[in-house]
Amino acid sequence: MVKEFSNKKIDNEVKTRNARIWLDNEGIVHAVYTPGTEESLEDAENNLNAVGKVYQNKKRPIFITGPHKSMSRDARIYYVKHSPKYAVAVAVIIKSSFTKVLSTFLISLNKTINKGEFPVRFFAEEKKALDWLRDFTE
Repeated sequence: MVKEFSNKKIDNEVKTRNARIWLDNEGIVHAVYTPGTEESLEDAENNLNAVGKVYQNKKRPIFITGPHKSMSRDARIYYVKHSPKYAVAVAVIIKSSFTKVLSTFLISLNKTINKGEFPVRFFAEEKKALDWLRDFTE
């Protein structure tokens, strides 16, 4: 497993300005963000385009980790509006107070905009998050 933003090479990896994104052999998309990321709308667009390159035209469980420093309102809304194209479930690792605040906002937006089309859960431990996501793989 890749911890934080290591330099381990992944075969189908797509790198963006602030994330590494790949599909693992279990069918889970990983998005590992650079620590201290300040995410703009352009970053959100680039990161979801990267998910589109690795997801193999099939909705997938998505695992997100890496402590953000901040995320613009436009980026948050973009993720919520456009994630249903790619996600069957999303697990986010909470590592900072910012992520805790962001998690509450994202859950409420997902319920409002997407009518809860896919579940979003927040975890303190990667193993628990990945175990939960495996329930959404074939």
